Amino acid sequence: MKTKTISRSFWLSIAFVCLSNSAQAGFIEICKDSLPAGTLTGVFSFTVGGQSGVFVPAGACTLPFVLPDGTAEITEIFQAGSVLSDVFTFPDERLVSFDLIMSTATVQIMAGDISNQTVVVFTNTAIPEPGTAWLLGSGLTLWTLRKKLVKRRFYAALQNVENSLVRRA
Repeated sequence: MKTKTISRSFWLSIAFVCLSNSAQAGFIEICKDSLPAGTLTGVFSFTVGGQSGVFVPAGACTLPFVLPDGTAEITEIFQAGSVLSDVFTFPDERLVSFDLIMSTATVQIMAGDISNQTVVVFTNTAIPEPGTAWLLGSGLTLWTLRKKLVKRRFYAALQNVENSLVRRA
């Protein structure tokens, strides 16, 4: 498989894939969302099939790009200040699996034109800075956030948040 990377503005770089005679092309879009909505800023980086170079601003999506049909593994590169809290696709059945701890999702790419594309949405929850009060919404409790953070080796950051919340109470 040969690839050629073409940059498209400051935040999007697309790898065009040369397909073998047996593979067919499908389309994918990668979106970045936050919970609660609008709480994240910046540009998030992803690898697709082990190839880096996909960048998505918070609250936006890539342009549709071509991948071979079959499954594709997408990994969000860790960015300080947030934790991956959900992954979903449209259509729903295109999500094969995901791992919040490893920040990966495996999705199904269907052969066809853009009307048959797979859209995958990575949703992150902001981690509050030490010394700031923070409301946890949408059913996310401090305990569930703590479990995720422990697994990601960010216990110290959460401990600072808990201490600052206790001091304010």
